Amino acid sequence: MDTENGSGTGTLTSLRDGSTDSDAVQSYYDDWADSYDDTLAGWDYKAPRDATTLLAPHLEDGAKVLDVGCGTGLFGATLASRGAYRIDGIDISAESLIQARDRGCYGQLVQHDLQKLPLPVAEGTYDGAACIGVLTYIEDADALLREFCRCVRRGGLVTFTQRSDRWDALSFADTVAGLESDGLWQTLHISAPRDYLPGNDAFGAEIKVIHTLCRVT
Repeated sequence: MDTENGSGTGTLTSLRDGSTDSDAVQSYYDDWADSYDDTLAGWDYKAPRDATTLLAPHLEDGAKVLDVGCGTGLFGATLASRGAYRIDGIDISAESLIQARDRGCYGQLVQHDLQKLPLPVAEGTYDGAACIGVLTYIEDADALLREFCRCVRRGGLVTFTQRSDRWDALSFADTVAGLESDGLWQTLHISAPRDYLPGNDAFGAEIKVIHTLCRVT
């Protein structure tokens, strides 16, 4: 998955409006998989690169990383170019996972609805988890973030993005702080809002993206 504003249920007809209806999201991204990479390149989508720049300096060679909502593998490919990491992916879209597999940078790829918790991952399996362009499709983002802290070992890293409009509307800073106050992670970095999809007129300069990095405690 990558992008947009989860608003209720029903069909997904607009990235900006989005949906938290899992069936609609799966169908939308299955249909888009073949042309997804080219479309995102045309929109100047930099979130996978920026997330890699944030996460990679904290990873050792050989670190095991879970790409949550990996889609066609844009983040995994970018991360793989930065080091000898072991990267697995999980996503709702079977067609997107075919594209991700063809990149050759993933070990295991699993189709799974991220709104059905727990994820099919043993506790403490990973050294890091990344969730880029996904949370706006999740009804209960707090629950999914807590699940990341189960899947990642103590001392491991979690990085994720959230759209700036939803960060404000959902008081997402309080969500991040809540996990810290519950002893699940330490917040290492929250970025200023950055360009998200500047080449997409529906987003333009109005909607940006915020990157967060946390250490599991």
